[in-house]
Amino acid sequence: GIVYCFSQKDSEQVTMSLQKLGVGAGTYHANMEARDKSRVHAHWTQNKIQVVVATVAFGMGIDKPDVRFVIHHTMSKSMENYYQESGRAGRDDHRADCIVYWGFGDVFRISTMVVMENVGQQKLYDMVRYCQDMSR
Repeated sequence: GIVYCFSQKDSEQVTMSLQKLGVGAGTYHANMEARDKSRVHAHWTQNKIQVVVATVAFGMGIDKPDVRFVIHHTMSKSMENYYQESGRAGRDDHRADCIVYWGFGDVFRISTMVVMENVGQQKLYDMVRYCQDMSR
């Protein structure tokens, strides 16, 4: 599966927590060396690890058909991102789960990132509405 996190630090912390629980997990984020990214991707593709804990840097070229879950440790910054990221689950037409863990603290963290984007705030609010609707 894939666990998406807001920051590189979050992805590293979640990876360590999963590893302590005995889950084969690897971190993937933009500041990693290319060879380390390739190694994590290869280990995941070959089922040597079960989970990639990543930032949005993990996305392009990901076409593993048997992804059983996509978990958002923090909500996505937009519905478009969420659709794209969660769409990586279940491409083999078998059951897969997509879970979003979110809180209003996420909104504040993400809003600092999207404030410079003209439509970023509105996209974030659309995502919040989706999460609120799904929570009922």
